[in-house]
Amino acid sequence: MNIPLSSPHVHSQYCDGKSTAEEMVQAAIERGFVSLGISSHATQDFDPGYCMDAAKEEAYIREIRALRQRYENQIRLWLGIERDAYSNADPAKYDYVIASAHYLRPDGDTFSVDGDLGQLRAGIDRHYHGSGGAMAAAYYALLGSYVRRSRPDIIGHFDLVMKHNRQGELYDPDEPMVMRAALAAMEEAFEGCRLMEVNTGALARSAARAPYPSLTLLKHWRGLGGEVILSSDCHSAHQIDAGYEEGLRLMREAGYDRMQYLGTAERLFETTAI
Repeated sequence: MNIPLSSPHVHSQYCDGKSTAEEMVQAAIERGFVSLGISSHATQDFDPGYCMDAAKEEAYIREIRALRQRYENQIRLWLGIERDAYSNADPAKYDYVIASAHYLRPDGDTFSVDGDLGQLRAGIDRHYHGSGGAMAAAYYALLGSYVRRSRPDIIGHFDLVMKHNRQGELYDPDEPMVMRAALAAMEEAFEGCRLMEVNTGALARSAARAPYPSLTLLKHWRGLGGEVILSSDCHSAHQIDAGYEEGLRLMREAGYDRMQYLGTAERLFETTAI
């Protein structure tokens, strides 16, 4: 790939990743990355196995800063956070924030859109009268509002709600109600952030057949004037750049000829032709 290799979206053992933060950095150096952002799942008051707690957060910040110094002559390392719509983490502690939504909490009942499929189906039945489309519309409304209000640096896996819907098991993504909600959410999100990731993580984990977001949504994002950044969302060091060819292909098909990547010096983002 004739681009500066980088990823702003990487998870380690501080949350639900399989590799240590240092293993991620070493893998990125071996692949020739120019920069890397570690972005653990931020603290929240539920689902503790998925995210950091306060003690882990402090250790995480210390280690990433130490690794930045240790490898400063080999790679530019950034301290990031993936902050869910229901997270209580302070974004000011980090170099950048990825905003995403993994949960819905109708009537105070929490369930994940990308976790256990049985729990997701049960949540759809309990709160959306069995309509997967209504659930997806609620997800998009939540994400759009959250991004507009929080003004993050990057929008994460915009259509993550498709993870368990690869064959239309839960809803038709082209259903007018769902598509209207997705496009409206994207337009609302654009008011708070102009940079969206093309996320290849689900390809590496066989959880999807294409990167997030879909081609239809990515074309709409481009039409709004939105920019893109390539990310692996990797949880294991050997997948640090998995799916990047597919991600670049999707960007080009959507009409992009350039993208952002994490900077190599003081600027958070730099631009490269693709």
